[in-house]
Amino acid sequence: MADPADIAHLLRRTEFVARPDRVAALSAGTIAQAVDDILDIARNGATTVPAGLTVADPNRGWEQYVAAADWWLGEMVAKPRPLQEKLTLFWHGHFTSSWWDGIGRSDYMMRQNQLYRELSMGNFRTLTQRMALEPAMLVYLNNAENVAAAPNQNFARELLELFTLGVGNYTEDDVLAAARAWTGHNAPWPTFAYVFRPTRHDNGNKTFFGTTKNWDGPDIINEILRDNAAKKLIAARYITRKLWDFFAHPGGSSTLINQLADVFMANDLEIAPLLRAMFNRPEFYSATAKQGLVRTPIEYAVALSFHTRVSISDLAMSWMGERLGQSVFNPPNVAGWKPNAAWLNTSAISGRAQMARRAVWKMREFGGYNDLNDVSVDAAVDRVAAMLGLTLSATTRNALVAAQQAERSAQTWKSYWSPTNLLTMAMLTPEFHMA
Repeated sequence: MADPADIAHLLRRTEFVARPDRVAALSAGTIAQAVDDILDIARNGATTVPAGLTVADPNRGWEQYVAAADWWLGEMVAKPRPLQEKLTLFWHGHFTSSWWDGIGRSDYMMRQNQLYRELSMGNFRTLTQRMALEPAMLVYLNNAENVAAAPNQNFARELLELFTLGVGNYTEDDVLAAARAWTGHNAPWPTFAYVFRPTRHDNGNKTFFGTTKNWDGPDIINEILRDNAAKKLIAARYITRKLWDFFAHPGGSSTLINQLADVFMANDLEIAPLLRAMFNRPEFYSATAKQGLVRTPIEYAVALSFHTRVSISDLAMSWMGERLGQSVFNPPNVAGWKPNAAWLNTSAISGRAQMARRAVWKMREFGGYNDLNDVSVDAAVDRVAAMLGLTLSATTRNALVAAQQAERSAQTWKSYWSPTNLLTMAMLTPEFHMA
C-alpha cells in the first residue's frame, strides 16, 4: 500500500488538489497503480468548448474572455482526471500565445487550447508540428506575414530557443535559415486563417545545422525532433527538464534528467511514458520535491474553488488574475510564466489576500461556516484546516489558535468576524501556498 502522504503529494502536483476520495482510493494500491490511474485521462471523455467561444465576436471580446477563463478554470476544478488540464496549462505556458497581445480572437485561442488538451500526453513532435500552424501562434510570433522578401525571425528563433532546444544549441545562421524555411506559412489579415502561399515562400537553398537544401518549415521541426539524433536528444533533455521543473521542483540533477530523457527518447518523444517514469521516480517523493513548489495563482484559485465550493466565476479570476500575477490565456511574454519566487512578492500576495477574502464572503452567502463560532477555538482551527485540505505545522496551527482566541476574547457576542478572519488567514498560510 502507498503512503497516503505520497499520494496526496502526487495528486496535488498532477490534479491541482488532493481530493479526499482520490487519496483514500489510491492509497489502497501502489504508487505505480496510482500513477496509471492519474494518467488515464480517457475517463474525462471528450471536452467540448462552449459554442459561444468558438466564433470570433469583436463586439463581445471581453465577455468572451471572461467566459473562456471561467470555463477553463472550471474544467480544472471538475475534471475526473485533472492531469489533462494541468498539462494543457503546461503547454499553454510553453508554446505561448496571448489573447490580448496579438490574436484577440476567442475562436483561435480556443482552438489552440483544444490542441494542447487533445495532444497533452501524445507525441511531442506531432504537437510541435500542429502548434506551428495554429493561427494563434502564427499571429503571436509574426509568422502570419513571414515572406521571402523580408524573412521574420521571431517564430524561428523561439522555436529553437524556447520551444525545442534551448540557448546555445543553434547559431544565428540556423535561425535565419529556419526563418526562410517558414516563409509563406502565413495567416493573413483579416481572417488570420492558416494558408501556405507558395509565391511568398523562399525556395532557395538554406543551410540548417550544416545541411544545405531547400528546407521547408515543417522540415525544420522534423530535423530537430526526428532526423538529427544529436539535436533530438538535446530537445528530449530540454523538455524533460521543463516538465520536471513544472511537476516536481526546479533543479533536478543532470543524472535524473538524462535518465528520464532516455525514456522519452526510447518512446520517440511520446509524452505519456515520460510522465509515467517521472511520477514513479523516488525523487518525486523526496522532501525537496514535496517542499519545492509554490502554487501558481491559477492553482491557488482552483484549490480555493474546490475546497470552498465557491465557483471560479465568483472568484473572478478573469480579472483578479492580473492582481495575483497570472492571467489565464495571457502569459507575460513568449518565455511564459516564471515559477516559485515570482509569485511571492508584495503585489501578488496582496492579490491572493483579496481573492481569499472574496472566497470567504461568498462562503458566507451559502452558510459555508456558520457553525465555526459554536465549537472551541482548537476545534474551529482544525475544522478549517480539514476544509482546506491542510496539514498544518505546529507553528502555523499555534499562530491561528492564538489569533482566533484573541479575537473571540475581544468580542462580547458571536459575530461573523472571527470565523471570517480565521478562514482568510488559513487561506494565506504557507501550507496553502504550497503545491
